[in-house]
Amino acid sequence: MRISRIDQLEQYILEHKTASIDTLCEVFEISKNTLRRDLEVLVSRGTVEKVYGGVVALDTVSPIPELITFHERASQNAQKKLRIAALAASYVRERDIIFIDSGTTTMNIVDYLTHLNTVTVITNSVQVINKAMNYPNINLIVLPGSLKRDTASLVGSSCVEYLEDFNIVRAFMACTGISVQAGICNASTEEYNVKKAAIKKSQKHYLLADSSKFGRASLMTFGDVSQFDSILTDQMPDDAFCSYCEELGCAIRIATE
Repeated sequence: MRISRIDQLEQYILEHKTASIDTLCEVFEISKNTLRRDLEVLVSRGTVEKVYGGVVALDTVSPIPELITFHERASQNAQKKLRIAALAASYVRERDIIFIDSGTTTMNIVDYLTHLNTVTVITNSVQVINKAMNYPNINLIVLPGSLKRDTASLVGSSCVEYLEDFNIVRAFMACTGISVQAGICNASTEEYNVKKAAIKKSQKHYLLADSSKFGRASLMTFGDVSQFDSILTDQMPDDAFCSYCEELGCAIRIATE
């Protein structure tokens, strides 16, 4: 009976966390049209969500707690963040114009740009500004805005408007969570528009996210995996997320020791 099959379908997805359309059709020996109708029932129950090429169980996304202080976040996974920043810096080329987002991983990119004679860094990060003071090879452009202390960043509409004047080659972005369901998330409403503007004005996009960020959602979604050329992290995410990235043309690069 259809009701029994739908319940079995729901149980299968909840147990496996994610499944492709082709797999579900094969396991339950049903057509894609039948499967789509069954999935509509499950979506209405709020237990699963349809994504590109398949479905995911909604209980696979863990919420991120409220944003903690900048210094507390900077001390978490510190060595991993340094390795990821070093990997990010390896993508930067001579005379590039890059955007470095505010974040406890992205701020470390500056320390790994000494191999270049000249590079232009655009940023709203107070930490990036402080670090760049030590490197005469960095042409620093600071976005104008109001200071947000808990993220050590400059925010506001003036930042967004200022970004409109620049043609950025590479944007190195931070996040508080990333998942198939919620996309690339941020906990700060003030930073949301700055992040979106930086992505819009840049040619290539790199997301820096240590492994603790995967499978988590946060307050606002500022981007999608499909917008990024690469995700730079410290260990490979689960197979489902890797397959999702592959389908969308986003590479996953691992920062090794």
